[in-house]
Amino acid sequence: MKRKLIYLTIYLGFFATFSAQKTNPIIFADFGIGIGNDMTAKGGFLFYSSLNYEKNKNLITVRYSQLNELGFDVVPVAFIVFPLVTNDVNAKEIAIMYGRRYTKENFSFSFSGGISTNIYEQNLKTEDGNYFKQNTNYLGLPLEFSIKWFKREKSPYRIYGLIPVGKPTSLGNSIGFKLIGNISQHSYIGLGLDFGIGYHKEY
Repeated sequence: MKRKLIYLTIYLGFFATFSAQKTNPIIFADFGIGIGNDMTAKGGFLFYSSLNYEKNKNLITVRYSQLNELGFDVVPVAFIVFPLVTNDVNAKEIAIMYGRRYTKENFSFSFSGGISTNIYEQNLKTEDGNYFKQNTNYLGLPLEFSIKWFKREKSPYRIYGLIPVGKPTSLGNSIGFKLIGNISQHSYIGLGLDFGIGYHKEY
């Protein structure tokens, strides 16, 4: 009887230790919209999305971003000239990065750098008024700094952050800000409002 109690105690001890260590992985996706500039006089809209995985504060990120720079032109119609907003530049990036991420309760900040492949699409205008595209492919050094807020503890997932669904879970949404950039032939910098979904910490 004593031996069974000893075995049971040891088993429960191992089970408790294993259960304490068995937590959800830290993996989440995010997307954002903001403003950016490629170091020229023109600015534009920045769009991005990324997939992130963290282990022991080591952060791996795969990111896609696109900077649409705007310009202005005029279109003469009869005796009237109409202003026209044009999309002069599309700067596209696919990047893989390594960084560090630090979490405290319902807040995290991270910084990363890596390597990227980039496409710079310019919409140019000839002297006779015709438009044509010019594409440039190049490598770059992507960088980012991110801050996020997410739920503090397990709770039912909330659709649109309002409607609770199901049992308490580690899955949740996040909101924050992300400063991103790329050092390259066509360097740029941008700031975006960030929205995320996933497992943002070990619960």
